[in-house]
Amino acid sequence: MKTLAYLCYGSGPHYDELVFSVLSAVHRLRGARTPCRIVVYTDTPGAFHDLPVQTEVLSEQTLKEWTGPFGYQYRRKILVVKDALERFGGRLLFVDCDTYFARHPDRAFAAVRPGHTLMHIAEYCLRDRSGWKLAAGLLDVDLRDLSGRRWQMTPTTAMFNSGVIGLHESALPLLDEVIHLNDEIYSHVPLTNIEQFAFSVCLSRHTRLHQAYRVVHHYWHPAEREPFHRHLAQILHDETIASPEERFRRLWPHRPGQGVRARPFKRPVKTGVRAEVVRALHWTAKSSGLLGVMKVAASAARRRQRRLSPR
Repeated sequence: MKTLAYLCYGSGPHYDELVFSVLSAVHRLRGARTPCRIVVYTDTPGAFHDLPVQTEVLSEQTLKEWTGPFGYQYRRKILVVKDALERFGGRLLFVDCDTYFARHPDRAFAAVRPGHTLMHIAEYCLRDRSGWKLAAGLLDVDLRDLSGRRWQMTPTTAMFNSGVIGLHESALPLLDEVIHLNDEIYSHVPLTNIEQFAFSVCLSRHTRLHQAYRVVHHYWHPAEREPFHRHLAQILHDETIASPEERFRRLWPHRPGQGVRARPFKRPVKTGVRAEVVRALHWTAKSSGLLGVMKVAASAARRRQRRLSPR
């Protein structure tokens, strides 16, 4: 059976985000040939009483234990995925609250099978600007898996966004590797996205990793989330709207669009020391504010050259 799982705890607008995500899934799943179980792991089950979901109640103690030895809150996502696979088996699609289904969930579930896994989107690789901080922290770290085999991190090791994680029950043993690698890295480089890097590395090594960005839109950026929060609060809590389908219909036109951030990165064609030096100089010029000045100067030089060239 197919299981769609969420994690929602604490307080904040992510509760409204989850409701919209579930409504988008339910809307797409109408008339589906095979049933899909929707499960919400939460410490506030009463918040979802009017949704067609099954709630798994998380105690304060469980939430604390799932943060692990370093109190890393996003580690809980790994434990939810593991618990859901152990409980329900089959094919699992874990989805963050700040998402919605742009297409039928079955398109994502179809990619989840033995030897094949799913994450939201390939965002960047370690040699890119976004990965430099993590790459620098891993330079002198000897990372090994549970069998003692060394992890080979390279400049082209990719970071996938974990707004969507799809696993078949046969991949359950991999989650122990994800937890182990997560804790290993976080003890040296305590960044907020270590959990998704651990998923990216483990799933890339042991499975064929697919992307779900065409099916699920993950609007994680504040510039997308915050304007949408106003519409969520206004429409979801309007007591004059009795139908969940009507709430979904009114919210749909205001959903965050699938723009540039919803596309996977493209690996640079150039490689080697020269390309890395050029990339480093470009980043330094941009971060210092000199890049704009250099572009203006270069444009002026080209215009001057055209004027001086014989006709």
